[in-house]
Amino acid sequence: MIDILTRHPNSWILELVTILVAVLLLPLQANPVAIHASRASPTLNDPHLKVETVVSGIEFPTGMAFLGQNDILIIEKDTGKVKRVIDGEILNEPLLDVNVANDVERGLLGIAVSKQNVTTGGLTYVFLYYTESEEDGGDPIGNRLYRYELVGNKLINPKLLLDLPYLPGPAHNGGTVKIGPDKNVYVIVGNLYSPVFNKGGENNLIQNIKEGNEPDGRGGIIRVTQDGQLVGNGILGDEHPLDMYYAYGIRNSFGIDFDPVTGNLWDTENGPKFGDEINLVEPGFNSGWSKLSGVWTVNMETNEEGNRAINKGEQQFSEPDNLVDFGGRGKYSPPEFSWEDNIAPTAIKFLDSDKLGEQLMNDMVVGSFLEGNIYHFDLTSNRSALELDNMLQDKVANSPEEVEGTLFGKGFGTITDIEVSPDGNLYVLAGIRSDNGRLYRISPSE
Repeated sequence: MIDILTRHPNSWILELVTILVAVLLLPLQANPVAIHASRASPTLNDPHLKVETVVSGIEFPTGMAFLGQNDILIIEKDTGKVKRVIDGEILNEPLLDVNVANDVERGLLGIAVSKQNVTTGGLTYVFLYYTESEEDGGDPIGNRLYRYELVGNKLINPKLLLDLPYLPGPAHNGGTVKIGPDKNVYVIVGNLYSPVFNKGGENNLIQNIKEGNEPDGRGGIIRVTQDGQLVGNGILGDEHPLDMYYAYGIRNSFGIDFDPVTGNLWDTENGPKFGDEINLVEPGFNSGWSKLSGVWTVNMETNEEGNRAINKGEQQFSEPDNLVDFGGRGKYSPPEFSWEDNIAPTAIKFLDSDKLGEQLMNDMVVGSFLEGNIYHFDLTSNRSALELDNMLQDKVANSPEEVEGTLFGKGFGTITDIEVSPDGNLYVLAGIRSDNGRLYRISPSE
């Protein structure tokens, strides 16, 4: 387990300022009118596919997981509820209602399902990552990963697997949870940025500060067994909690997925005002924050009042000499794709089905929070990079026009999750800043 950090004695005034500043500064606080307009009529570039609404009226949805065909669990960020959708209908009672702190990017943030072998009892485990509070909407007491058992229409027998930092916050908590091909649990955690204190995890070795504090569970991808135990020897070191890190140097992410062909892990990462990323995440991967964002160096400047500005520096395609490598165990590699201007990439998903067409099988799609777009990428023959056309040979999108050829669909609104159903159709969850979030299905038009 990772110890909870000591809480900062914020007053109610500071909490109010936190919310107000975050509303002005963070991508997740986009204009609700614009969001509603962009979500009204999703369209696809492939005339052989169609998009339809499966269910609406979901409050602030952040993630989903399939229990079976037409049987889906959906989590709500601000309410702390886990809802079940069967055949397009939301059950009257939630399967679980937990107390969450929900300021800015805190809340119920991640879900994954793992069905156990019948010979060991045939249980269905549901893993949930959330910012726990003693009362709904109250002060946080930890970013925590729990394992629940699904019995009937209830989630019972919670087992605490990870107890992670939550300060300063309330932004960049991460939260996406995936079960890997190795059956272990992977959780991505951000640097816990604070728009009030104007700082994040940039005082930590894990954020490439060579004189920084010891790793504490933020700013990386954490891997544990389904019982919350260490997986083998530590990749980056033997000290706890460093021994649980699969990757580090991560600022803020809302998406991870495994390539069904190679088993490789990929992620998306949000930059400050530039440098959104798609990364191939090999064991010990260093994403480069806080020295790099995308393919640009990061220039941090602090004025006399203590206010910080993050500015874009020079392009850097090779490994700089100012990164922390944990005695050579960590390895930086540049992004497989970067956007110069923010699109806020969220969900990343491999289409491990030919239901939408053989030409799309095992390809990658990525959702954008700010634009409501879904981008489609082919992979190279060895599946270690993206197959990009001439305009994108440098792996950088310098303008929206450069990525027009990768558009799969648009108009989905604030996308938070993308999943493939058991029958191979593609599902898109959107509406994080709305009490009328929607679940869409993309399927063949014939």
